[in-house]
Amino acid sequence: MIRPLFLSTIVLLAGCARSEEARYAQVENNQLPALNEMGGDNEDLTVGTWQTGLEEDRPVLEFGPVGAAARFSLGCDDRRNLLLIWPGAAPGGDLPNMLLQVASETRRLPVVSAGGTTPALRGTLAPNDPFVRELTGATVNIMVRVGDSEPLVMPPSPLIATYAQQCAAGEVRGASASAGNSVEPSGSVNVVAGNVATTNAQ
Repeated sequence: MIRPLFLSTIVLLAGCARSEEARYAQVENNQLPALNEMGGDNEDLTVGTWQTGLEEDRPVLEFGPVGAAARFSLGCDDRRNLLLIWPGAAPGGDLPNMLLQVASETRRLPVVSAGGTTPALRGTLAPNDPFVRELTGATVNIMVRVGDSEPLVMPPSPLIATYAQQCAAGEVRGASASAGNSVEPSGSVNVVAGNVATTNAQ
């Protein structure tokens, strides 16, 4: 009688151990998706920073790797319109639209082929266009795409609001007329930390 009772006890204990192992394995498997989601939108960001610069003697706000050609730029024309500039030659046939997205807000803009030293496609937002507020007040990533091209996913930056405000106020002028202009000659936003860094004019 003792031996069968002893064997039954061992079988029960082994069953409990397997049940306990299965319970812990299930808990770990339930946690894996949450761990895989860590990193969020930063994994989709295009490599680059927001930097101020000059394009044909006018201050512009550029996005791209430091020391390399800009992937996207914001400019300002004489009518104080905000220009959205996508570098590259125009494709053959009809020009594509430029798609802008900030959170759930989207806008499609017609583009024109812009001449100059570097060919580009250019969309325009009037100073009172509601989408200007979406860009300048963005707290999430900004996506821009032209036609079937690979989209750019850029971080928000306070430099965008500063530049747009100066454009609307008529403070963005050619280099020869911009002495004392409050647009900084250079600056960047750290993509990872989101910190603004500017350098003073030499």
